[in-house]
Amino acid sequence: MRHEISEQQWIEYLCGNLRGREPARLREHAKNCPECAGTLRDLSVWREKLADEAALVRSAFETSQDTLDRLLADSLKRIREFETGADPSWTFREAVMLMRLLVEPFCGSGTAGATIHLAVQRSTPGAGTPATWGLFVRNMSEAMSSVCGNAAGRLVNQVGACLQVEGA
Repeated sequence: MRHEISEQQWIEYLCGNLRGREPARLREHAKNCPECAGTLRDLSVWREKLADEAALVRSAFETSQDTLDRLLADSLKRIREFETGADPSWTFREAVMLMRLLVEPFCGSGTAGATIHLAVQRSTPGAGTPATWGLFVRNMSEAMSSVCGNAAGRLVNQVGACLQVEGA
């Protein structure tokens, strides 16, 4: 964390999850700090790439299971190569961000965010213990199925199975 602004805060800023004066504070800081402006720019590009790939996956959702699996794997590989050049694993936060971008068109930003928050809470075994990826995917899939429909729940399951999440 530099300048008391974490990468997660920049991601939350990009997703529109910050409230009150926080968005204006971060925006003003980025105007005056080339390093943070660069971080924000990089995260914006990364988010756009994820959104493009998510749109591609959603457009192919009615295809066969094998085709969908291949498309997901190819999309995730391209995103990861763009971001790091080689590492196939995702951090938990990166994977959750991808999930959010995939399901927002099904149910909207607010519902997607609330569902993710609930799935993280249900997937955290105890205080201070991080959520496990497999449990998170199951909880999110259940919630998405009930709130946004079976297609959204299936999409969460498929993406969850394709992602290699660090520590999962």
